[in-house]
Amino acid sequence: MRIRIRHTVLLLAIALLTVPQVIHAQWFGSKSDMINTLRVIVNGDWEQPAIIRLKSDDRIEFSFDEMSHQYHRFTYHIQHCDAQWQPSDILESDYLDGFNGETIDNWQNSLNTTFDYTHYKLVLPNGQANLKLSGNYRLSIREDDREVAYFKFCITEGRPFLTASVTGNTDIDTHESHQQLDMEVNYGNLTVRDPAKELYTVVMQNRRSDNIVINPAPTYDSGNSLTYEHCRKLIFPAGGEFRRFEVINVYDYFLNVDRISYHDPFYHATLMQDTRRHAYKFDYDHNGRYLIRYNQADDSDTEADYLFVHFNLASDRLSGGKLYVYGHFTGGNLTSRYEMEYDESEKAYQATVLLKQGAYDYQYLWVPDGASAALTKPMEGDWYETRNEYLILLYYRQRGSRYDRLISTLMSQ
Repeated sequence: MRIRIRHTVLLLAIALLTVPQVIHAQWFGSKSDMINTLRVIVNGDWEQPAIIRLKSDDRIEFSFDEMSHQYHRFTYHIQHCDAQWQPSDILESDYLDGFNGETIDNWQNSLNTTFDYTHYKLVLPNGQANLKLSGNYRLSIREDDREVAYFKFCITEGRPFLTASVTGNTDIDTHESHQQLDMEVNYGNLTVRDPAKELYTVVMQNRRSDNIVINPAPTYDSGNSLTYEHCRKLIFPAGGEFRRFEVINVYDYFLNVDRISYHDPFYHATLMQDTRRHAYKFDYDHNGRYLIRYNQADDSDTEADYLFVHFNLASDRLSGGKLYVYGHFTGGNLTSRYEMEYDESEKAYQATVLLKQGAYDYQYLWVPDGASAALTKPMEGDWYETRNEYLILLYYRQRGSRYDRLISTLMSQ
Protein backbone atom coordinates (compact mmCIF):
# COMPACT_ATOMS: atom_id res chain seq x y z
CA MET A 1 0.00 0.00 0.00
CA ARG A 2 1.72 3.18 -1.22
CA ILE A 3 0.08 6.44 -0.27
CA ARG A 4 1.48 9.94 -0.83
CA ILE A 5 -0.66 12.72 0.59
CA ARG A 6 0.46 16.32 0.28
CA HIS A 7 -0.84 19.09 2.53
CA THR A 8 -3.47 20.39 0.08
CA VAL A 9 -4.75 16.89 -0.56
CA LEU A 10 -4.77 16.28 3.20
CA LEU A 11 -7.27 19.08 3.88
CA LEU A 12 -9.60 17.74 1.20
CA ALA A 13 -9.24 14.20 2.54
CA ILE A 14 -10.08 15.25 6.10
CA ALA A 15 -13.10 17.20 4.87
CA LEU A 16 -14.44 14.20 2.98
CA LEU A 17 -13.83 11.86 5.91
CA THR A 18 -15.74 14.05 8.33
CA VAL A 19 -18.98 14.58 6.42
CA PRO A 20 -21.57 14.24 9.21
CA GLN A 21 -23.45 11.17 7.97
CA VAL A 22 -24.22 10.08 11.51
CA ILE A 23 -25.99 6.81 12.18
CA HIS A 24 -25.65 7.02 15.94
CA ALA A 25 -24.09 9.62 18.20
CA GLN A 26 -22.75 8.71 21.61
CA TRP A 27 -20.46 10.56 23.98
CA PHE A 28 -18.89 13.18 21.71
CA GLY A 29 -18.66 14.35 18.15
CA SER A 30 -16.91 16.86 15.90
CA LYS A 31 -18.71 19.10 13.46
CA SER A 32 -15.54 20.58 12.01
CA ASP A 33 -12.96 18.87 9.83
CA MET A 34 -10.28 20.65 11.87
CA ILE A 35 -11.30 19.28 15.31
CA ASN A 36 -9.78 15.93 16.29
CA THR A 37 -9.07 13.66 19.28
CA LEU A 38 -11.96 14.54 21.54
CA ARG A 39 -11.41 13.05 24.99
CA VAL A 40 -13.17 12.92 28.35
CA ILE A 41 -11.18 12.00 31.47
CA VAL A 42 -12.72 11.71 34.94
CA ASN A 43 -10.47 12.34 37.97
CA GLY A 44 -7.38 11.65 35.87
CA ASP A 45 -8.56 8.12 34.95
CA TRP A 46 -8.86 7.62 31.17
CA GLU A 47 -10.84 4.38 31.62
CA GLN A 48 -13.80 5.85 33.50
CA PRO A 49 -17.08 6.78 31.77
CA ALA A 50 -18.09 10.43 31.49
CA ILE A 51 -19.89 10.44 34.85
CA ILE A 52 -19.10 12.41 38.00
CA ARG A 53 -20.84 12.59 41.38
CA LEU A 54 -22.99 15.51 42.42
CA LYS A 55 -21.58 17.72 45.20
CA SER A 56 -18.26 15.90 45.30
CA ASP A 57 -14.61 16.65 44.56
CA ASP A 58 -14.90 14.86 41.19
CA ARG A 59 -13.51 16.66 38.18
CA ILE A 60 -14.20 15.94 34.52
CA GLU A 61 -11.74 17.05 31.85
CA PHE A 62 -12.71 17.69 28.22
CA SER A 63 -10.03 18.17 25.58
CA PHE A 64 -9.61 18.33 21.81
CA ASP A 65 -7.11 19.36 19.16
CA GLU A 66 -7.63 22.07 16.54
CA MET A 67 -5.43 21.21 13.57
CA SER A 68 -3.40 24.40 13.29
CA HIS A 69 -1.20 26.68 15.38
CA GLN A 70 -3.64 29.55 15.05
CA TYR A 71 -5.50 30.55 18.18
CA HIS A 72 -9.27 30.12 18.03
CA ARG A 73 -11.60 31.68 20.56
CA PHE A 74 -13.69 28.68 21.58
CA THR A 75 -16.48 29.09 24.10
CA TYR A 76 -18.42 26.44 25.99
CA HIS A 77 -22.14 26.17 26.67
CA ILE A 78 -23.69 23.66 29.08
CA GLN A 79 -27.23 22.35 28.67
CA HIS A 80 -29.09 20.13 31.13
CA CYS A 81 -30.92 17.32 29.31
CA ASP A 82 -33.60 14.79 30.11
CA ALA A 83 -33.04 11.03 30.07
CA GLN A 84 -33.49 11.05 26.27
CA TRP A 85 -30.80 13.77 25.86
CA GLN A 86 -33.33 16.45 24.92
CA PRO A 87 -33.04 19.90 26.58
CA SER A 88 -34.73 19.92 29.99
CA ASP A 89 -37.64 22.24 30.67
CA ILE A 90 -35.78 24.22 33.31
CA LEU A 91 -33.95 27.53 33.44
CA GLU A 92 -30.19 27.78 33.05
CA SER A 93 -30.00 29.25 36.54
CA ASP A 94 -31.69 26.11 37.91
CA TYR A 95 -28.75 23.86 36.99
CA LEU A 96 -25.79 26.19 36.44
CA ASP A 97 -24.06 28.29 39.08
CA GLY A 98 -22.17 30.60 36.77
CA PHE A 99 -22.45 31.62 33.15
CA ASN A 100 -22.51 30.01 29.73
CA GLY A 101 -20.39 31.42 26.94
CA GLU A 102 -17.10 31.49 28.84
CA THR A 103 -13.88 31.18 26.82
CA ILE A 104 -11.67 28.08 26.92
CA ASP A 105 -8.43 29.68 28.09
CA ASN A 106 -6.35 26.54 28.59
CA TRP A 107 -4.62 25.93 25.25
CA GLN A 108 -1.13 25.05 24.03
CA ASN A 109 0.49 24.57 20.62
CA SER A 110 1.96 21.21 19.64
CA LEU A 111 5.72 20.83 19.80
CA ASN A 112 7.94 19.21 17.12
CA THR A 113 5.10 17.41 15.33
CA THR A 114 4.56 16.90 11.60
CA PHE A 115 0.95 17.96 12.09
CA ASP A 116 0.51 21.39 13.62
CA TYR A 117 -2.28 21.43 16.20
CA THR A 118 -3.38 23.33 19.28
CA HIS A 119 -4.55 21.38 22.31
CA TYR A 120 -7.54 22.85 24.19
CA LYS A 121 -8.63 21.69 27.64
CA LEU A 122 -11.59 22.45 29.90
CA VAL A 123 -12.21 21.13 33.42
CA LEU A 124 -15.60 21.12 35.17
CA PRO A 125 -16.57 22.26 37.74
CA ASN A 126 -14.41 25.40 37.67
CA GLY A 127 -14.45 28.95 39.02
CA GLN A 128 -16.90 30.08 36.35
CA ALA A 129 -19.23 27.08 36.18
CA ASN A 130 -20.58 24.76 38.86
CA LEU A 131 -23.40 22.31 38.20
CA LYS A 132 -26.18 22.05 40.74
CA LEU A 133 -28.37 19.15 39.56
CA SER A 134 -27.86 15.51 38.69
CA GLY A 135 -28.79 14.25 35.23
CA ASN A 136 -27.55 14.34 31.65
CA TYR A 137 -25.56 17.26 30.31
CA ARG A 138 -24.50 18.33 26.84
CA LEU A 139 -21.39 20.48 26.52
CA SER A 140 -21.30 22.48 23.29
CA ILE A 141 -17.99 23.87 22.00
CA ARG A 142 -18.59 26.92 19.81
CA GLU A 143 -16.72 29.40 17.67
CA ASP A 144 -18.56 32.58 16.66
CA ASP A 145 -21.79 30.99 17.96
CA ARG A 146 -21.35 28.01 15.63
CA GLU A 147 -21.03 24.59 17.26
CA VAL A 148 -17.84 22.82 16.21
CA ALA A 149 -17.91 19.93 18.69
CA TYR A 150 -19.94 18.51 21.55
CA PHE A 151 -19.54 16.24 24.55
CA LYS A 152 -22.13 14.36 26.58
CA PHE A 153 -21.62 13.63 30.26
CA CYS A 154 -23.61 12.75 33.35
CA ILE A 155 -23.78 13.80 36.99
CA THR A 156 -25.05 11.11 39.34
CA GLU A 157 -26.34 11.33 42.89
CA GLY A 158 -24.47 8.07 43.51
CA ARG A 159 -27.20 6.29 45.45
CA PRO A 160 -26.68 2.52 45.88
CA PHE A 161 -29.94 1.49 44.21
CA LEU A 162 -28.50 -0.87 41.58
CA THR A 163 -27.11 -4.42 41.60
CA ALA A 164 -26.44 -6.56 38.54
CA SER A 165 -24.82 -9.74 37.24
CA VAL A 166 -23.92 -11.04 33.79
CA THR A 167 -24.22 -14.66 32.65
CA GLY A 168 -23.72 -16.66 29.47
CA ASN A 169 -26.70 -18.82 30.40
CA THR A 170 -29.46 -16.98 28.53
CA ASP A 171 -32.98 -17.59 27.35
CA ILE A 172 -31.62 -17.73 23.78
CA ASP A 173 -28.69 -20.10 24.21
CA THR A 174 -26.46 -21.58 26.91
CA HIS A 175 -22.76 -20.62 26.89
CA GLU A 176 -22.72 -19.88 23.19
CA SER A 177 -23.06 -16.42 21.65
CA HIS A 178 -25.08 -14.21 24.02
CA GLN A 179 -24.91 -12.67 27.47
CA GLN A 180 -27.82 -11.90 29.76
CA LEU A 181 -27.84 -9.05 32.24
CA ASP A 182 -29.92 -9.55 35.39
CA MET A 183 -30.36 -6.54 37.63
CA GLU A 184 -32.32 -5.18 40.55
CA VAL A 185 -33.45 -1.64 41.31
CA ASN A 186 -33.95 -1.24 45.05
CA TYR A 187 -35.12 2.30 45.61
CA GLY A 188 -35.70 1.93 49.36
CA ASN A 189 -37.26 5.01 50.94
CA LEU A 190 -37.40 6.99 47.70
CA THR A 191 -40.94 8.20 47.06
CA VAL A 192 -42.05 6.30 43.96
CA ARG A 193 -45.79 6.01 43.40
CA ASP A 194 -45.69 4.82 39.79
CA PRO A 195 -42.37 3.16 38.83
CA ALA A 196 -43.36 2.82 35.18
CA LYS A 197 -43.70 6.60 34.88
CA GLU A 198 -41.21 7.86 37.45
CA LEU A 199 -38.21 5.54 36.91
CA TYR A 200 -36.25 5.23 33.68
CA THR A 201 -33.38 2.80 33.08
CA VAL A 202 -30.74 2.71 30.37
CA VAL A 203 -28.29 -0.14 29.73
CA MET A 204 -25.25 0.16 27.44
CA GLN A 205 -22.81 -2.54 26.39
CA ASN A 206 -19.25 -1.21 26.16
CA ARG A 207 -20.77 2.31 26.09
CA ARG A 208 -22.26 1.78 22.64
CA SER A 209 -25.46 3.62 21.81
CA ASP A 210 -26.54 1.75 18.69
CA ASN A 211 -27.64 -1.34 20.68
CA ILE A 212 -28.71 0.57 23.79
CA VAL A 213 -31.59 -0.86 25.85
CA ILE A 214 -34.03 1.75 27.12
CA ASN A 215 -36.50 1.23 29.93
CA PRO A 216 -37.06 -2.54 29.79
CA ALA A 217 -40.08 -3.86 31.67
CA PRO A 218 -39.19 -5.46 35.03
CA THR A 219 -39.97 -9.10 35.71
CA TYR A 220 -41.16 -8.38 39.26
CA ASP A 221 -42.31 -5.32 41.17
CA SER A 222 -41.96 -5.86 44.92
CA GLY A 223 -43.21 -2.49 46.10
CA ASN A 224 -39.85 -0.84 46.74
CA SER A 225 -37.73 -2.81 44.27
CA LEU A 226 -37.81 -3.88 40.63
CA THR A 227 -36.26 -7.18 39.52
CA TYR A 228 -35.12 -7.87 35.97
CA GLU A 229 -34.56 -11.60 35.44
CA HIS A 230 -34.82 -13.50 32.15
CA CYS A 231 -35.60 -10.20 30.44
CA ARG A 232 -35.31 -10.70 26.67
CA LYS A 233 -34.43 -7.05 26.11
CA LEU A 234 -31.38 -7.50 28.34
CA ILE A 235 -29.87 -10.27 26.22
CA PHE A 236 -26.94 -8.95 24.19
CA PRO A 237 -24.83 -10.54 21.43
CA ALA A 238 -21.58 -11.21 23.27
CA GLY A 239 -19.19 -10.06 20.55
CA GLY A 240 -15.47 -10.65 20.93
CA GLU A 241 -12.59 -9.04 22.79
CA PHE A 242 -11.48 -5.79 21.21
CA ARG A 243 -8.47 -5.86 18.93
CA ARG A 244 -5.58 -3.59 19.94
CA PHE A 245 -2.69 -1.64 18.48
CA GLU A 246 -0.06 0.75 19.80
CA VAL A 247 1.72 3.55 17.98
CA ILE A 248 3.63 5.21 20.78
CA ASN A 249 6.81 5.96 18.82
CA VAL A 250 7.23 6.46 15.07
CA TYR A 251 10.77 5.03 15.17
CA ASP A 252 9.86 1.58 16.46
CA TYR A 253 7.17 -1.04 15.94
CA PHE A 254 4.77 -1.94 18.70
CA LEU A 255 1.67 -4.06 19.18
CA ASN A 256 -0.09 -5.09 15.93
CA VAL A 257 1.84 -2.64 13.74
CA ASP A 258 3.25 -4.05 10.49
CA ARG A 259 5.23 -0.98 9.47
CA ILE A 260 5.56 2.76 9.99
CA SER A 261 6.56 4.83 7.00
CA TYR A 262 7.14 8.50 6.29
CA HIS A 263 5.57 9.91 3.13
CA ASP A 264 6.59 13.54 3.15
CA PRO A 265 5.23 15.36 5.08
CA PHE A 266 3.36 12.84 7.28
CA TYR A 267 3.73 9.46 8.98
CA HIS A 268 1.67 6.38 8.13
CA ALA A 269 1.16 3.32 10.34
CA THR A 270 0.03 0.15 8.58
CA LEU A 271 -1.47 -2.39 10.95
CA MET A 272 -1.07 -6.13 10.67
CA GLN A 273 -3.75 -7.57 8.44
CA ASP A 274 -6.74 -8.72 10.47
CA THR A 275 -8.94 -11.70 9.67
CA ARG A 276 -12.48 -12.66 10.52
CA ARG A 277 -12.60 -14.46 13.85
CA HIS A 278 -13.89 -18.02 13.94
CA ALA A 279 -13.18 -18.78 17.61
CA TYR A 280 -12.95 -16.91 20.90
CA LYS A 281 -9.60 -15.22 21.48
CA PHE A 282 -8.76 -13.91 24.95
CA ASP A 283 -6.95 -10.60 25.27
CA TYR A 284 -6.40 -7.96 27.93
CA ASP A 285 -8.39 -5.29 26.17
CA HIS A 286 -9.97 -2.15 27.62
CA ASN A 287 -13.46 -2.59 26.15
CA GLY A 288 -12.87 -0.05 23.42
CA ARG A 289 -10.99 2.69 25.24
CA TYR A 290 -7.87 4.50 24.05
CA LEU A 291 -4.91 6.29 25.63
CA ILE A 292 -2.97 9.14 24.00
CA ARG A 293 0.72 8.42 24.57
CA TYR A 294 4.11 9.15 23.06
CA ASN A 295 6.67 7.21 25.06
CA GLN A 296 9.39 9.86 24.85
CA ALA A 297 7.22 12.87 25.60
CA ASP A 298 7.10 14.98 28.72
CA ASP A 299 3.53 15.91 27.74
CA SER A 300 1.80 13.59 25.27
CA ASP A 301 -1.11 16.02 24.90
CA THR A 302 1.11 18.39 22.91
CA GLU A 303 4.08 16.24 21.82
CA ALA A 304 2.30 13.18 20.43
CA ASP A 305 2.12 13.33 16.64
CA TYR A 306 -0.67 12.41 14.26
CA LEU A 307 -0.44 9.52 11.81
CA PHE A 308 -2.59 8.04 9.09
CA VAL A 309 -3.46 4.61 10.45
CA HIS A 310 -4.31 1.98 7.83
CA PHE A 311 -6.72 -0.78 8.84
CA ASN A 312 -6.86 -3.90 6.68
CA LEU A 313 -9.29 -6.81 7.18
CA ALA A 314 -9.06 -9.87 4.91
CA SER A 315 -12.57 -11.06 4.09
CA ASP A 316 -14.96 -11.96 1.35
CA ARG A 317 -17.11 -9.03 0.36
CA LEU A 318 -20.39 -8.84 2.27
CA SER A 319 -23.58 -7.46 0.74
CA GLY A 320 -26.52 -5.59 2.22
CA GLY A 321 -24.76 -3.27 4.64
CA LYS A 322 -21.66 -1.29 5.61
CA LEU A 323 -18.59 -2.15 7.67
CA TYR A 324 -17.04 0.27 10.16
CA VAL A 325 -13.95 0.36 12.33
CA TYR A 326 -15.15 1.22 15.83
CA GLY A 327 -13.71 2.14 19.22
CA HIS A 328 -14.20 4.87 21.79
CA PHE A 329 -11.96 7.08 19.62
CA THR A 330 -14.97 7.37 17.28
CA GLY A 331 -17.13 8.78 20.08
CA GLY A 332 -19.63 6.04 19.27
CA ASN A 333 -20.28 7.58 15.86
CA LEU A 334 -20.56 5.23 12.91
CA THR A 335 -19.93 7.72 10.10
CA SER A 336 -18.31 7.84 6.69
CA ARG A 337 -15.08 8.81 8.43
CA TYR A 338 -14.80 5.27 9.84
CA GLU A 339 -16.44 3.33 7.03
CA MET A 340 -14.35 0.62 5.38
CA GLU A 341 -14.11 0.22 1.62
CA TYR A 342 -13.65 -3.12 -0.10
CA ASP A 343 -10.57 -3.65 -2.27
CA GLU A 344 -11.37 -6.35 -4.83
CA SER A 345 -7.74 -6.86 -5.83
CA GLU A 346 -6.62 -7.54 -2.24
CA LYS A 347 -9.86 -9.21 -1.11
CA ALA A 348 -9.90 -7.04 1.97
CA TYR A 349 -11.78 -4.22 3.65
CA GLN A 350 -9.62 -1.14 4.21
CA ALA A 351 -9.90 2.19 6.00
CA THR A 352 -7.49 5.02 6.72
CA VAL A 353 -8.09 7.08 9.86
CA LEU A 354 -6.11 10.04 11.13
CA LEU A 355 -5.22 9.28 14.77
CA LYS A 356 -2.97 10.69 17.45
CA GLN A 357 -0.16 8.55 18.83
CA GLY A 358 -1.27 6.17 21.54
CA ALA A 359 -2.78 2.79 22.41
CA TYR A 360 -6.15 1.95 20.88
CA ASP A 361 -8.84 -0.72 21.13
CA TYR A 362 -10.97 -1.32 18.06
CA GLN A 363 -13.52 -3.66 16.49
CA TYR A 364 -15.18 -4.17 13.13
CA LEU A 365 -18.94 -3.56 13.24
CA TRP A 366 -21.36 -4.47 10.46
CA VAL A 367 -24.50 -2.35 9.98
CA PRO A 368 -27.12 -4.05 7.77
CA ASP A 369 -29.04 -1.81 5.42
CA GLY A 370 -31.97 -0.25 7.23
CA ALA A 371 -30.81 -1.46 10.66
CA SER A 372 -30.24 0.72 13.70
CA ALA A 373 -27.96 -1.66 15.62
CA ALA A 374 -24.53 -2.79 14.47
CA LEU A 375 -23.54 -6.47 14.53
CA THR A 376 -20.31 -7.96 15.83
CA LYS A 377 -20.97 -11.46 14.51
CA PRO A 378 -19.93 -11.06 10.84
CA MET A 379 -16.31 -10.11 11.63
CA GLU A 380 -15.70 -10.51 15.36
CA GLY A 381 -18.05 -13.41 16.12
CA ASP A 382 -20.17 -13.64 19.27
CA TRP A 383 -18.60 -15.59 22.15
CA TYR A 384 -20.14 -15.87 25.61
CA GLU A 385 -16.67 -15.77 27.25
CA THR A 386 -16.10 -12.17 26.12
CA ARG A 387 -15.45 -9.74 28.97
CA ASN A 388 -17.90 -6.94 28.23
CA GLU A 389 -18.75 -3.90 30.30
CA TYR A 390 -22.38 -3.02 31.01
CA LEU A 391 -23.20 0.51 32.13
CA ILE A 392 -26.56 1.00 33.86
CA LEU A 393 -28.10 4.44 34.37
CA LEU A 394 -31.15 4.94 36.61
CA TYR A 395 -33.17 8.14 36.25
CA TYR A 396 -35.99 9.43 38.46
CA ARG A 397 -38.59 12.09 37.79
CA GLN A 398 -40.93 12.54 40.72
CA ARG A 399 -44.48 13.41 39.86
CA GLY A 400 -44.67 17.17 39.24
CA SER A 401 -40.90 17.59 38.69
CA ARG A 402 -39.57 19.34 35.59
CA TYR A 403 -36.35 17.38 35.07
CA ASP A 404 -34.87 13.88 35.23
CA ARG A 405 -32.50 13.15 38.09
CA LEU A 406 -29.76 10.58 37.59
CA ILE A 407 -29.95 8.88 40.95
CA SER A 408 -27.76 5.81 40.45
CA THR A 409 -25.20 4.32 38.06
CA LEU A 410 -23.42 0.96 37.94
CA MET A 411 -20.80 -0.74 35.80
CA SER A 412 -21.06 -4.53 35.68
CA GLN A 413 -18.80 -7.02 33.94
